[in-house]
Amino acid sequence: WVSTMDDKEDAAQALSKYGFLAMPVVDLENRLVGIVTVDDAMDIEKQEDATQLARFGGTVTTDGTDLDILESPFRKMFSVRVFWLVLLTLFGVVTSTFVAAQEEILSQVIVLAAFIAPIVDMGGNAGSQSATLVIRAMALGDVSLRWQDVWRVVRRELPVAAALGLVVAAMETVLAWFSKGIDLDVLLVVGLSMLVCTVLGGIIGVLLPFVARRIGTDPATLSSPLITSIMDLVGVFIYFAFAYAFLGDLLQQAG
Repeated sequence: WVSTMDDKEDAAQALSKYGFLAMPVVDLENRLVGIVTVDDAMDIEKQEDATQLARFGGTVTTDGTDLDILESPFRKMFSVRVFWLVLLTLFGVVTSTFVAAQEEILSQVIVLAAFIAPIVDMGGNAGSQSATLVIRAMALGDVSLRWQDVWRVVRRELPVAAALGLVVAAMETVLAWFSKGIDLDVLLVVGLSMLVCTVLGGIIGVLLPFVARRIGTDPATLSSPLITSIMDLVGVFIYFAFAYAFLGDLLQQAG
């Protein structure tokens, strides 16, 4: 049974967890006041999915109501959406400033600039996939804010992210070799950066929802664009760290 004081999402999860067709609803004195059925649970889950999607895109107001593109007033539409865009712009400025500071090595190996976007994008994409899976698991009650669950999720994600990283790194390296005919040192920089960014993106993606839950924030508010922006910044640091490690001798020769 469920109580009239329980959230409707909890009732829907209970029906799904135990496979019941219906559950009784009782009041505080354990008196039967109605039932909740599978059809009710499906409607609740559809509503929750829509809300989660809106939050994941940063389109939910501070009071938890969804934005309506036809009905919401201009001020509310603007204030909710501008917060995310300003935050992402700040990440973008920091990232672009760091890239611009690498003019010296880029001038010596101009082809490096061609691989910045695909490498950092891959980290963001991997992180978004991982975060979506964790948020779904949280919504279904499969994981909670416990160290055992955090470790279980990380342990599960790490080999998957590593395998994905190896595949995309190998593919990127082979395509770069055939399409651009670049040197082995540059191929190593590109391949290793793609591998590390993909793995790190997956790990950050699974950890961020737990961090959000720990500080009392809905994990779904960690929108895909925010994760992507974080990985953009982290990705360029990784990329140029490998570039200096393998191609630093070019700078010494130029000097």
